[in-house]
Amino acid sequence: MRKLDHLPHLFAFAAALMVAAALPRVASAQLLHPSGGAAPSFEVASVRPNPNTGQAFSFILQPTRFVAQNAPLDRLIRFAYNVKSSRQLVNMPDWAGSRGFDIDAKIGDAEVDAMKSLTPDQRFAQYRLMVQSLLADRFQMKVSTETRELPVYALVLAKGGPRLTPAVPQDLERQRFPRLGFTAAGDLTARSVSMSFFADWLSGRLDTADRVVIDATGLKGTYDFALQWNPVGGAVVTAGANPPPVSAPQPNEDKPSLFTAIQEQLGLKLESQKAPVEVLVIESVEQPTEN
Repeated sequence: MRKLDHLPHLFAFAAALMVAAALPRVASAQLLHPSGGAAPSFEVASVRPNPNTGQAFSFILQPTRFVAQNAPLDRLIRFAYNVKSSRQLVNMPDWAGSRGFDIDAKIGDAEVDAMKSLTPDQRFAQYRLMVQSLLADRFQMKVSTETRELPVYALVLAKGGPRLTPAVPQDLERQRFPRLGFTAAGDLTARSVSMSFFADWLSGRLDTADRVVIDATGLKGTYDFALQWNPVGGAVVTAGANPPPVSAPQPNEDKPSLFTAIQEQLGLKLESQKAPVEVLVIESVEQPTEN
């Protein structure tokens, strides 16, 4: 399959990167599973090893295609199953994080038409499920799941309530995918982002000690907001059509910690708890042959 040089109508999102509330205990953190049978699949897919080890990876979601550039297996698995923390991955092979792959996968016409009637969140889940099928077919991956009691953070409302701007309502055809743009220096801009999506983004970060973050706000809408904080060390890997190079953030004492920033700027709060968390056990997986 010819690699695309131009992809109109890109839906890009950062990797790092995609589940109401009861306290003191939060609901179980679930992985994404197909409902009512087998997961949907791509019509055809090209998978090739990428020699640029260590460079940034990207996922691109287009109405008729899924494209990954230099994506390592662990990031593909995280995306496909909505894995939020490395604590949820068991028996990953040594090469899972070091060898990247270029993927160009076409969605069948019937699937494209069916997805037009779905909400953005539902369409996002369809892409994930199709990548699950691709991993099973091209990487010969077999998995099982189990539930473990793990430390988590619950995203809850702070005293005084949320400080979020509701996203402008749009008709179904024009609803946007959530977009989170952020920098290594700790500057985040969110557009049409639900609290469950934000909780997923917070999960597995150095700032949250690689814990799963579970949405326990009770907020059902999508929101536009900004956040500035002083990140815990390390570079942030960005994703998109053309990911820019990133570097380790410089300490900035003028910015608060992520915990303080979320409370003061968004009217939300992260509370430490324990909860049942579903983990993904890799039974077997192979490197795909190039095609």
